[in-house]
Amino acid sequence: MAKRLSKQNTKKPAPKPTTAKSSSGREFVTIRAQNGVLVARPDHPERLPRLAQQWNYILRARARWASDPDLRCTIGDRALEDLNSIGVHRDFLRQLALVDRIEVELHDWDRSDADETRIHEAAAELPWEYLISAATRSEGRFQSLLITRLFRNGSPAVIPRPPEQVLFVESAPGRLKDTYVFGDEEDRIRAAVGATGPFEDDMLIKKTSQIAELREEVEKDKWDAIHVTGIDAHQAGWFVKGFYDVFPKEKPAIWNDIATASGRLLDGMVLREAGESERPVRYDGPNGLADILVSSKKPPYVVTLNLFYSGAHTARELVAKGAHAALGFLDEIDDELAELFFQAFYWAWCRPQKDSSPLTIPEAFQAAWQKMPSSDRLHGTGIVIWMGRSIFDPAGASRKSVRSRLSAKAKKVEAKKLEERRLAHLQLLRNTAIDKLILVDLGVGAEVNYSLLHNSRQLLSKLTLTKLVEGPLEDIAVHVELYVGAESYPYRQTIAVLNEVQLALASQVMIPLTASLSRALRERVQSTVYVKVTCGGRTACEETRRVTLIPVDEWLDDTENNPWLPSFVLPRDPAILKIINSARRYLIGIADDLGAGFDGYQQEDPDAVDKQVQSVWTALVSEYRFQYINPPPAYSNKTQRLRTPSEIVGSNSGTCIDLALLLASCLEYVGIYPVLVLLTGHAFVGYWRSDKVHDEVFATVKKVPATVPAVGDKVARDAGLPYVDRYGWRLTTLNYAEVMAYVMSGDLIMLEATFLTNGSNFSDAKTEGRANLRSRKEFDSLLDVQLSRAASPPVTPLPIIHA
Repeated sequence: MAKRLSKQNTKKPAPKPTTAKSSSGREFVTIRAQNGVLVARPDHPERLPRLAQQWNYILRARARWASDPDLRCTIGDRALEDLNSIGVHRDFLRQLALVDRIEVELHDWDRSDADETRIHEAAAELPWEYLISAATRSEGRFQSLLITRLFRNGSPAVIPRPPEQVLFVESAPGRLKDTYVFGDEEDRIRAAVGATGPFEDDMLIKKTSQIAELREEVEKDKWDAIHVTGIDAHQAGWFVKGFYDVFPKEKPAIWNDIATASGRLLDGMVLREAGESERPVRYDGPNGLADILVSSKKPPYVVTLNLFYSGAHTARELVAKGAHAALGFLDEIDDELAELFFQAFYWAWCRPQKDSSPLTIPEAFQAAWQKMPSSDRLHGTGIVIWMGRSIFDPAGASRKSVRSRLSAKAKKVEAKKLEERRLAHLQLLRNTAIDKLILVDLGVGAEVNYSLLHNSRQLLSKLTLTKLVEGPLEDIAVHVELYVGAESYPYRQTIAVLNEVQLALASQVMIPLTASLSRALRERVQSTVYVKVTCGGRTACEETRRVTLIPVDEWLDDTENNPWLPSFVLPRDPAILKIINSARRYLIGIADDLGAGFDGYQQEDPDAVDKQVQSVWTALVSEYRFQYINPPPAYSNKTQRLRTPSEIVGSNSGTCIDLALLLASCLEYVGIYPVLVLLTGHAFVGYWRSDKVHDEVFATVKKVPATVPAVGDKVARDAGLPYVDRYGWRLTTLNYAEVMAYVMSGDLIMLEATFLTNGSNFSDAKTEGRANLRSRKEFDSLLDVQLSRAASPPVTPLPIIHA
């Protein structure tokens, strides 16, 4: 443990190096900073697996808290506590808060030792970058911070030059063929590394090659950089249901190679080989991904992995095999952000600084990170870089650019030269074909749901501008227009100067949601979206795409779109106030208090909350004779037309989801936090008994479930879902154990809403609501209405209230 530095010291000695060790004395982790060596010494190395499990879960649930600065501070406090628990104490972190470069070294280990392997793999999976970043920010850090990982491989003490030869490897074999289109990514990387025009041959693209062909190409020993993109081993199970079901019995040799003895799928990638159109390949081993991609004679300077779950193991193994550096992701990232990052990385690495010196790979990594847009989609994303040699070794030292001091006269001359260069640059752009200047990547979904537009979600799935040339582009105009019958709803934007390598605009395209639009969408409407992008007056993209506009009261009932269901919780519908007024009479009797009222959580008593909910239930059962009825026709297998509270009360009828929404609307009106639970073919409602439990435990992920689905285990594979949910107010099948923990503790009460139709009492509704959760296979998701309202942007009630 390093000694805390005295404020009186003018010279700050480096703390005495210490290292995290196992009981056998083997080193696991060393943390270094510019001013010396800072070390974590776990009291018990066996803490690392649980810590890695907890923090990976917290970051996978980042959508719950990432948009709230106060909740981020809470996560930062937890990072301080957890780092302290493994020997990285607060005085260490105060020193780290003053530096701009930190290195986390993971030492080699005895791979035949099961306990050491378990601990080391946990150390690799632990999101050190986020923990250290969050903790040092809590200790006052304000400057940007570069954190690199080190796995020593004996690589030469040289600064790799920018790449002259680049190998672009893409793979989407068999049934995965149409999952991704790689053309835009190819163009972006080609532009970034300068492999255009007469230098086009400097980048070779290998498209879904067989493993033997890929290995042969790598062994030509000429590749300075290798960029890999495609479908990672886990993602394959999301795109193709039951992708791995046949492997254990029909392809046991492959299964035993890609999975552990317990059946957990290892990180890797899906490639192709003779006789196997879809061949999952693990990250390590004699035929692993690292073995295929790294030549033993001339290892590449860098391998970049546009693959989910490639940062912990795959990137490390690439470095272990001899690569100077490898970049990857600890979990999942938005596809657009991933492509932007790698394009920015290669762009920075392949272009000299103002003093004509090139950036090092870590410097280019940091430059790319700084180019990333500030976004909740990015916060908590683990982009990691592994190095084979320490960044603090002499050859890897950072260099500062030399800035010359110009006289006033020289400045005028320099300004004149710059203006002449600008004009020459503009003339060059005018003489260059538009498709060589700018790439427009456009995506429009087949259907547009009004509830998504209402909640400030994107009309376009993608609208990204990518600059393909050096220097800025000027006078870019964007025009998007949605047509509905004789009406049109336009969006226009002008970009005077585009300096960024890539600019994502889809999230900025918002059309005006006028009353006429919602009135026009009473039934499905076939429509079009028109998009035009010009640059310097020349058309870069002009397309008209057909779309189906979905009615305002129609809900898409699938896992991708069900998060918007809280928009149909309508607490301001006139029928809700009438129900609550009736319910107050019952509350007086249930509470045996003439002064009883609906005060939500103000009494800080869960029993008082139960009585308020019971009074609403009793009023609905006693004063309304609801009957179950099928939903109105929607003319689609995946959608359902939903009724408002006024329509339900007016007809005394509703479906299971109508009645669940009615109850949720009542509870939200009186300040009690409802949840909506979706099963296969059924829906019901629940509520939180304490706002403190909801806010302090659930929203901030303070309480991590004892059992968390590990990436690659059978439960996770059967779910067929991404591990990182973009919607912070939703819990999916992967969170089933967490939901059950809240229910079993009594913090979360479930109600079977259809029991309103048979006059059942409140107790029976609770019993049946809890019984609904008997099967993990039937559980689809839980939607927390309060969190949806607090999201950024919030999910708000739709404008479909009827008087």
